[in-house]
Amino acid sequence: MQWIKKKRELEAILEKKGSFDLAVEKKVREIISAVKKGGDSALLSLTKKYDGVELRNLRVKEAEREKASLILDKFLKNIIISAGRRIEEFHQRQLFLNPDLIRSEKNDSYVKKVFSPLEKVGIYIPAGTSPLISTVLMTVIPAKVAGVSRIILASPPGKDGKVNPYILAIASLWGVKEFYKIGGAQAIAALALGTETIPRVDKIIGPGNKFVTTAKRLLFGQVGIDLLAGPSEVLILADKTANPSFVETDLLAQSEHPGGLAILITDSAVLARRMEKNVKNGYLLLVKNKDEMIKLANKIAPEHLQIMTEEPEKIAKKIKNSGAVFLGNYSPAVIGDYLAGPSHVLPTGGSAKFFSGLSTTDFLRSFSIISWRKKEVKKWGKTIEKLAEIEGLPYHLKSIKIRE
Repeated sequence: MQWIKKKRELEAILEKKGSFDLAVEKKVREIISAVKKGGDSALLSLTKKYDGVELRNLRVKEAEREKASLILDKFLKNIIISAGRRIEEFHQRQLFLNPDLIRSEKNDSYVKKVFSPLEKVGIYIPAGTSPLISTVLMTVIPAKVAGVSRIILASPPGKDGKVNPYILAIASLWGVKEFYKIGGAQAIAALALGTETIPRVDKIIGPGNKFVTTAKRLLFGQVGIDLLAGPSEVLILADKTANPSFVETDLLAQSEHPGGLAILITDSAVLARRMEKNVKNGYLLLVKNKDEMIKLANKIAPEHLQIMTEEPEKIAKKIKNSGAVFLGNYSPAVIGDYLAGPSHVLPTGGSAKFFSGLSTTDFLRSFSIISWRKKEVKKWGKTIEKLAEIEGLPYHLKSIKIRE
């Protein structure tokens, strides 16, 4: 691991990671423009250019989906279902955190806030060097729990022109029926803008590389997005009570993600020297005490924060910015990747300061219902009229006065 001896070195690393690549943005703008103008034809050309495969159609046929389902034997299917049920149970509980909010007045007047599921959601599942089957569970299940009526899944085709069969099989197992063979920024553009074949969705969910993340950022406003989830990150806070083998393995696990960032902050010189020797990639920072750890953790706002210290709960209470927090020697980030319960789609690049991890609420929208009677209008009319007068809006004022 590489030593960070001055805090400004860490700031430079974080600034570089969180900054936008203008060359990538230029390329993504070109891709979005091409999809907007050319629709399906542009998507087929872009797939040939970037994925190296020539497709005849973009939608996965039913026969291909059924064939892919055969890849799951009974044992594997049971594993997927058991993991999925843990995730499902966690997200079902979130629905009870969002009941309809009502303030009742006298004379049957009331003000109400209600929640309803989104109608059409696009879920993007990266392919890369291996199928991210866990991401299928972590995105599809919260959408199903929320009650989304139409889930459209997009994933890049392999060299055989097909979406990875594990992705198809597992998504099908959880009720997804609509799949498209498209990846990268062009997939995000297609879902946001719509083409002859691919429907325009209300919101796009799912992680991806810098091209996918940039496309989501540029198209936000024309379509809803969950968050900006780029290359994976882990920050480990550890003291002398941390199991060094656990720390080492968790840092090495992060190196399995392309472009991933691993940082260890510790007050143990012994642990620091071992990680310097045994872990090739990542950054290492030696601090004096736990307060420094906490301050740096909140500044970094990591995707995954592992607290491997004595009394980790005390430190966790002071953490303000993180995608997810894992406490103690037996809570590695990997359990969050697969089946702890919360979605593993988390904010990266410091965006945990203003984004939250994916949850059931990301698939809900809310609106207010106001129902007043004449008595309420009379009670509050003069107040509203005065406010309208100050704002210089005479018909706003009259709209109330005429009802008194």
